[in-house]
Amino acid sequence: MDSEDRRVVRTRRLLKQALLELIGEKEFDQITIRDITDRADIGYATYFRHYEGKDDLMLGIFEEIVQGLESQPETRLYNYFEEEGYRLFEHVRENHLLYKGILESRLFTRKLKTQLNEMVRNHLDDHRGQVSEKIVPFEIAANHMVSSLLGLVEWWISNEMPYSVERMAVVYERLIIGATWYAIESENPIRLP
Repeated sequence: MDSEDRRVVRTRRLLKQALLELIGEKEFDQITIRDITDRADIGYATYFRHYEGKDDLMLGIFEEIVQGLESQPETRLYNYFEEEGYRLFEHVRENHLLYKGILESRLFTRKLKTQLNEMVRNHLDDHRGQVSEKIVPFEIAANHMVSSLLGLVEWWISNEMPYSVERMAVVYERLIIGATWYAIESENPIRLP
């Protein structure tokens, strides 16, 4: 890695760290780019060589989080989606101020939802040969899963995390993944009286 690449990596790391620190102090919507650059001790104009705005910086942080979560080896004896849920809710528990701060920003949450929708849609497309979209189209299923996940994380944080990470992993697997997958696969949905 040459010195130019190292400076870019260092600058981006400092900007991300500054934003994460500031989220612990005030709401995401109240943080300005000037706040971030002052905290990072980076020039204001330098910021825009790396990110278009505050939301782009936050999305960059979340991309790293998602990549980190997806690259972790399975360590528990759960099935795949319970394991995924465990890693996710463990990360939320450890970084609840971050999640609380960004979920309070409706504008950022919309951008995050769009990015997560694309990611989930790609995962569903990987399984296109296993199920048909006769009942629930994949784009609707992806939207439902992402909306449900963000709602579940927000509920858990706002209620002061009343259930364990292990329990939330099961809820995630059953309520979001399992129920949605059943709806996609099912040709004979349950009929309630």
